[in-house]
Amino acid sequence: MATEFDAEAIATAGWNIGRLMDDQSAFEALKRPWAPAEKFTIAGRLDRVVDDRRNAVVAHADQLRIAFDEMETKLNDISERFKTTDGRNADEIQKVIAGLDRSTRGGDSNDVITT
Repeated sequence: MATEFDAEAIATAGWNIGRLMDDQSAFEALKRPWAPAEKFTIAGRLDRVVDDRRNAVVAHADQLRIAFDEMETKLNDISERFKTTDGRNADEIQKVIAGLDRSTRGGDSNDVITT
């Protein structure tokens, strides 16, 4: 049974994923302090809720950026190993793939499709 792959396509996919969060301008705008709401109880509560949600969006963007950077690195590593693999060193690729799912979403490495 033969498996075909395109190492350059894997590397290109990694590069493209790595660029998805390059433009951080929307999140930078959210990091700037906002003027407080009026000095009455409901406005103060609304301020806290909005600040909490705004900070959560920024934190999610940071985590997404980290995940995409890790995916780019792993895909480039897989691509490089595919370029030099044969039946004897296929275990080298399995070393890179093992735990890949776990590192990106905390899943079980058994979910990874291998050949």
